[in-house]
Amino acid sequence: MKIDLSIVTVGYKSEDTIVPFLDSIQKNRDNISKEVIVVDNYPGDKGADRAQKHPLKPTVIRNTENIGFSKGINQGIKVCHGEYVLIINPDTRIVGSALKYLLDFARKTTQLEAVVPRLLNYDGSIQPSCSKFPTIWNAVRYSFFGCKNCFKKYNPGDKTTKVEVAVMAAFLIPKTVLDYVGGLDERYFLYYEDVEFCRRLHLHGLSVYYLPKAKVQHIHGASGNFVSHLKSPLLKSAKIYYGPVYSATLNLVLWIGHKWQVILRRKKFRD
Repeated sequence: MKIDLSIVTVGYKSEDTIVPFLDSIQKNRDNISKEVIVVDNYPGDKGADRAQKHPLKPTVIRNTENIGFSKGINQGIKVCHGEYVLIINPDTRIVGSALKYLLDFARKTTQLEAVVPRLLNYDGSIQPSCSKFPTIWNAVRYSFFGCKNCFKKYNPGDKTTKVEVAVMAAFLIPKTVLDYVGGLDERYFLYYEDVEFCRRLHLHGLSVYYLPKAKVQHIHGASGNFVSHLKSPLLKSAKIYYGPVYSATLNLVLWIGHKWQVILRRKKFRD
């Protein structure tokens, strides 16, 4: 049987979110032949058991330790049979016909590389989910020239458009593209794997589309609760992405830019 869509998710402490996530997929009457692969990175709760018992009958891969997001996604991709692969977080909910909208857009768009939906907070407000590549020049534009979208996540608006970077909370890719550019970079335990992958697409002359018609609810950072930034994988991932010299230079630019903005705010207050 031909499978249109492979849905791959990586769970970590997801026993409370995995069933509602799978329910939101099951509720869709979209006539899409699909398979669901759940990679569980936390044997300490019942997330994998609850996924296993779900009526969708997903393929469940149980890891004995947390191998990280990128490795987990790649595990799932290796057993995919679908023409398209949807990388998606288990702390999301599919809204309405989002899967059909994404797949229809993918099928009618020639040379499609990737397409992402609009992410919503649980109160229905729009969650900024796209960004420019985090370069030094974009940091300068953000810090000194008022380009707010140059170094922060933003909402691209209500029209379908190409974006440089999109978060991987929900990210649809043709399997042929994954075969061409490769899976996620497994050096990234968590964070920056989406930036690196989008950059790799860009280097291959490929694009990422933002499709606001398709909507997915997302609890931002539900599985990423860390005591402090220094103990978060974010810091390590940033150093891997930038390299030590570029990273230090970028941090200096952002630090100077922050001080400059403080000076401007004080001046404006005095005036």
